[in-house]
Amino acid sequence: MNQTEKREPLRLISQVVSILFHPVFMPLYGLLIIFFAPTIFIYIPGNIKRVLFMLVLINMMVVPLAMLPLFRYRNIISSYSLTDAGERVMPLALGLLMYILTTIIFFSYQIPALIKSFILAASVVVFILLMVTLIWKISIHSAGMGGLLATVMALSVRMGAPLTVWLAALILLSGVVMASRLYLGAHKPGQVYWGFVAGFLPFMIILLFLG
Repeated sequence: MNQTEKREPLRLISQVVSILFHPVFMPLYGLLIIFFAPTIFIYIPGNIKRVLFMLVLINMMVVPLAMLPLFRYRNIISSYSLTDAGERVMPLALGLLMYILTTIIFFSYQIPALIKSFILAASVVVFILLMVTLIWKISIHSAGMGGLLATVMALSVRMGAPLTVWLAALILLSGVVMASRLYLGAHKPGQVYWGFVAGFLPFMIILLFLG
């Protein structure tokens, strides 16, 4: 077995990890964490959880993904992997629009402030990523993982809940996702590390002080 063949399984694993933890899924994952982590939010009625979940699913995942074929058809993007930083601008701009719309909808509901703050933080992070992407390629995967880790940390602090296992799992997963992006050559180390910071800090600040 040559060196290339040895690397194939690792490359496949890295690709699978990148798909499973694609940034478009992060709002859904974060909302599920808030709903089902052992805190007071677990007692939110199921019908309310379903409505909020569907809002996030449609506005923050389905609509942005559904627009990609149109972008591809109009040659706004050359591939669905969006490897070129310039090609990420339009999808991020559309994503930001949908995130802002979802934030407005969430703030119109009588739901816990922390959930509203979570959606607001996601919108702020997308805005930051869009601004950075105009001049530099940054890891959106890492930003998503930073946001998820900050969400669990903020939940633990605000609710006084022992989420040690959840924190350990998110720290491990963050490392795996960041390593996968580096292994695939999708980003340089600085782009991965700063992406994590760009996701972690806004979530932590907004959830701790506005949630």
